[in-house]
Amino acid sequence: MSYGKLNIWLRYSDCSLITDCWRTDLVIKTCAGKPVVDMDPTIIKKLKAQYAGYKSVKVHDYADERRIWLSPDDRPGGRPVYHIEVDVPPGCYVVWTRVCYRRNEETNKVMVIVGCGGEVCVNLLLDAVETCSKELIYPILEHGVKIGLPKRDMQVVAKVLMHVADKPRKAVLAELDQRRKEVGKDRGLLKAISAVKKIVQGTPGKLD
Repeated sequence: MSYGKLNIWLRYSDCSLITDCWRTDLVIKTCAGKPVVDMDPTIIKKLKAQYAGYKSVKVHDYADERRIWLSPDDRPGGRPVYHIEVDVPPGCYVVWTRVCYRRNEETNKVMVIVGCGGEVCVNLLLDAVETCSKELIYPILEHGVKIGLPKRDMQVVAKVLMHVADKPRKAVLAELDQRRKEVGKDRGLLKAISAVKKIVQGTPGKLD
């Protein structure tokens, strides 16, 4: 069996390379959810040989994921890492990484299909914290309603998310009204959106 070559580039959301990342925690999982380093232990051995000049090339666990820790100098301000080349068995994978530098940490995720003896290139984008927060407001609040979190706790969560995302209350309420129009007659979603709207309306402090 011939391995495929997976080239991974780390970029900001404007597509420029993350040149101040001194360590990265790479996740490569099969589409069935199995970490590639557990599926094929030779992968980490090959990486250690390929990156022999790095101070750290190892497998470790972080945030419930099996990751490949890669760091040239293992210290902030050390040599940057923004490109990783990994030989993997042919297959379908989900790839993302955590980057250690100054601002956000986790990149987005991509699905990639690596053919036998082929070469594939993927680019992992790192959004700004504000962008991530804007994307999280509604799913987090709707899930909080679903699992029955206390209203007061939900109001605190809503206030923090809106502050971090720099999103005023009136904008959030307008988007909730738009979401209500889009879900049609789905009673479950309509109920959740109404509950979230009441929580946002009741958040303490000035948010407009």
